[in-house]
Amino acid sequence: MPDTQKIGIDAVAVHVPKYFIDLKTLAFANQVDPDKYTIGLGCRRMAVAAPDEDPVTMAVRAATTLLKNYSINPRDIGMLIVGSESGVDGAKPIASYVHGMLGLPSCCRSFDTKHACYSATAGLRMASDWCAVRSASTGKKALVIATDVARYSVGSAGEPTQGAGAVALLIGPDARVLEFDLYPEAVHTEEVMDFWRPSYRSTALVDGDASINSYLDSLVHTYSLYQKASDLDINRYDHLLFHVPFPKMAYKAFSRLYELEVSQRRNGVAPLKQEYAARTEPSLWANRELGNIYSGSLYLSLAGLIERSTDPISGKRAGLFSYGSGSCGEYFSGRLGTDPQAWKGRTGIEEGMKRRVELDYRKYLEFRWAGERLAYEGSYFEELIDPAVRSDGIAFLGIRDHQRIYATYNVSRDRDSEPAKPAQREVPVFNSL
Repeated sequence: MPDTQKIGIDAVAVHVPKYFIDLKTLAFANQVDPDKYTIGLGCRRMAVAAPDEDPVTMAVRAATTLLKNYSINPRDIGMLIVGSESGVDGAKPIASYVHGMLGLPSCCRSFDTKHACYSATAGLRMASDWCAVRSASTGKKALVIATDVARYSVGSAGEPTQGAGAVALLIGPDARVLEFDLYPEAVHTEEVMDFWRPSYRSTALVDGDASINSYLDSLVHTYSLYQKASDLDINRYDHLLFHVPFPKMAYKAFSRLYELEVSQRRNGVAPLKQEYAARTEPSLWANRELGNIYSGSLYLSLAGLIERSTDPISGKRAGLFSYGSGSCGEYFSGRLGTDPQAWKGRTGIEEGMKRRVELDYRKYLEFRWAGERLAYEGSYFEELIDPAVRSDGIAFLGIRDHQRIYATYNVSRDRDSEPAKPAQREVPVFNSL
């Protein structure tokens, strides 16, 4: 019988959108010094969702990669939670679409969580509590998926902090990736209007200064609570991971914790840049490539760390900070798994990066406009989307009779041949890939 006290992340997989735009290309189009994006924000590239990609298709692809690469039987999933701030319906959750497309069992609890970029962490914590009680007696695990498309107005200050992607997390008692430390909760909630998206808008609004200040205040509150409860200072963490709206924010966050440690006159704290390079920088390479994926950005850092770390990380302790505007923040920690073979080459990041295609600025705008058109009633028109643009395996084809239409494709076909006729949700996606 598994130890119900040993709960954590058993597997992690990422869906990397097929298309991206280089931030230098976007800077030239916006008549902005490229250094403002690449150095000021710390970004290199920005993932762009194809017109037929949406939060549902990305969630399904991330989960499919996890189930396949880690040899997980869908029947072993007893809870499905989708964390997102990019909901596709005011009532029907993304989780219900994903449940059906993955072919998960009917005796599986499913729902969405929403609190801006904290959404996935809220789901992860709920899933962890459920597993601690249920996994030992049922053998079931929980699947938590973070899926988002970050979108701001064209030409706005927030545009270079866009991105898209999904991260799937399997939660259970095996905890092959990250076993959570058992310390009291460290959370901080405070109502603030720092970032929001009214229901009548397709793009978000943000008060940049208020958002950064709220993020850092929440970090200090939660880290201090956790430090007091656990007696862990900065030297007890081998890695510190943060919510990443843009990579430079991780540096701001680390710097604030470093200042806090120095103010408390902790001994043995190395110079700031040295500490940052060792504890946080190695986790950010994937964030620099995909941009802001909202609820999944923290877990994209975790996946990036375990996939490409050049230093031995087995058994090392990681501290994690999650923040959602509005606002809610949480700090927690855990030990990385002891067997790298449990995750190496299984996250899907490297494969996703290899198949990416760069967009020029004109095509980037076309993708945006086409994607927005598909979000309205009567938009379903299969030929609207160039077959070359269709995502492998699953596509969103628009709305007909007020219902979202999805199709699955035979990905084993020759890429240069005629595209397969879509089978509109007739076959569970996991079984068709």
